[in-house]
Order: sequence, then C-alpha cells, then structure tokens
Amino acid sequence: MISWWEAVLLGLVQGLTEFIPVSSSAHLNITHWLLGGEERYLTFDVMLHIGTLAALAFYFRGDWAELLRNPQQSKLRNLVFAACVPAVIAGLLLRDLEENSPYFKEPIFNAVMLIVMGLVLLWADKIGRKQRTLEQVNGKDALFIGCAQALALVPGVSRSGATLTAGLFRQFTREAAARYSFLMSLPITLGAVVFEGKGLMKEGGLDSLHASLPITLLGIAVSGISGFWAIGFLLNYLKTKDVSLFVAWRILVALMVFAVYFARSRG
Repeated sequence: MISWWEAVLLGLVQGLTEFIPVSSSAHLNITHWLLGGEERYLTFDVMLHIGTLAALAFYFRGDWAELLRNPQQSKLRNLVFAACVPAVIAGLLLRDLEENSPYFKEPIFNAVMLIVMGLVLLWADKIGRKQRTLEQVNGKDALFIGCAQALALVPGVSRSGATLTAGLFRQFTREAAARYSFLMSLPITLGAVVFEGKGLMKEGGLDSLHASLPITLLGIAVSGISGFWAIGFLLNYLKTKDVSLFVAWRILVALMVFAVYFARSRG
C-alpha cells in the first residue's frame, strides 16, 4: 500500500515532470524503483493525472474558452484535436504494452531513453529557426507533432518533450511549441483519466489503486498544485532561455540511475 508521504512524493514527481520536458513516466518508474517497489502502480499513477488535468484546465481556461467560443479560432481548435488522434490510436493499440512490457519498467531502459530523447531535444533546439507562432500552425504541423506525442507512451520520451521537440523541428518558437503542446495535453489527459477510471471500476475499484481514498486525493492535490506551477515556470523560462537545463537534468538523472543500479548489482 502507498503511504501518505509516498503519495506526496509521487504527486510532486507527476506534477513537475508532466509538463517540464523530462518524462513523468520515466521519473515515476525510477521513483518507484528507488523506493524499493517491485512494480509501478500504474492505476494510482494515472489517477495523479486528475491533478495535472485540473492544473491544465485552470491555467488555460481563457485559451480554451477562446478556442471553443470564437469562430475565428476554429482552425486552431480543430488542429489541436487533430493532433491528438495519433496518440489516441497509439494508446488504444499499445496500452497492454505500456502496462506489461518488462523493458518499459526497467530503470536502465528509462535512463537510456532519458539521455537519447534529451539529446534529440537539444538538437531540435539548436537547428530550429524559432520563427513561427501558434497562429501559423497547419495540418502538417498537427500531424507531425501529434505523431511525436504518440511516442510518449515510451518512458523517457516525455509528452511535453516530444511535442516541444517536434515543434522546434517545425521552426516554431519555444514558447509557441510549448503552448501548443499544453493545449494538446488537455483532451489527451482527459481521455486517459476517463478511460482509466472506467477500468478502475471494472477491476476492483479503489483496491486497484493500492492506496486509500484520502491518500489518493492527497496525491492528486499535490500533483495539481505542483503541475500548475510547472506550466507557468516552463512558459516563462522558454521565453528567454534554451532547453539545455532540461537536457542536463535528464542526463544527471540517468547517470544517477546507472550508479545506483550497478551499486545494487554489486551488493
């Protein structure tokens, strides 16, 4: 069973790393591994997305009100939803792989993916011209960025990291790429929470969470508060700075995983 302090820790990890391009799934996997857990409680982790969903909805409430009510925003709205299609298809087809793949839960695999995708993000940031704005998104952009988002099923890729990388490859500014990424995240996260919630009811209710209801609500609250902060931090940070900080963090976490893994192997 998950304790209150583990719920706080996991909520912080989810909230901060869901939006900062360092991969929440890899960080959750690594956190469970460092805590000594033999498995990652995927249902509990998905429930933490309720907090980050609330953070997204509240932070971008004005943007979504404009998208839904203003006819002049219909093109951008449709392209946001269109970009979600590849991730939905991938999620439905590969959900069993996400839950049962032994590689996805392995700390070394997660560490390697953190480094690889971090370097790809750095490459995109270096070669991208950063000229295009959110208003210039077109169908090709939506398809390319949407396919990149689908790759986030693999731990270490990161939904925000993959979409930010794709946006930079498409010559968007860092802030525009990040904002489009966040707009895409709301319907995808909502769909994941609803889908997992239905599964929760079929598979035994709260027992499948491996946590009590108060503990689960605590984790959700922490993920929401920390997630709201992370959104604002990233958008403001990318106005004036590049992605090297996040790439450095990815490499640092990966090196820590390698060190702990080989230390435990020797022990």
